[in-house]
Amino acid sequence: MKKINIRTNLVTGICMGVLSIIMLLILPMQVRLPMYDSGAPSPRIIPGICLVGILILSVVLIIESLVLKKEKILVFDWEKERPILILIAGLLVFVGLTMVAGFIPAGIVVFCAIQFFCGERKIPVYIYTVAAVVIVYFLFEYVFNVSLPGIGG
Repeated sequence: MKKINIRTNLVTGICMGVLSIIMLLILPMQVRLPMYDSGAPSPRIIPGICLVGILILSVVLIIESLVLKKEKILVFDWEKERPILILIAGLLVFVGLTMVAGFIPAGIVVFCAIQFFCGERKIPVYIYTVAAVVIVYFLFEYVFNVSLPGIGG
């Protein structure tokens, strides 16, 4: 398959710049201001400062790449990267399946499939995986009081 050369400073600068702009735009919708003015700093201050810092550093990376020609080239080889991309896709399937089927069925199906993909063939490992998924569910539900989607979403 084809190899892709990635200009790391340019790509990182563009991606992080776009991400910080999007987050700056949605910050007012996600972090509400207090109902009354107590004189304390706004809860939006720290996230806003961090996002502006990310945006400034993104611009610096883009300038470094385009103007100063300082660049590190990363060679992306699809053949070498395919297994990790499949694992990432598996985790995305887990998130989607969790919303539809619930945490326990999604965890059992996806984590056992990932282990099988990675070459695990011992039955006790799958039993431990099922037990771990169930234990994590009940731990979050009854100890941490954090609701996870149960069976059936």
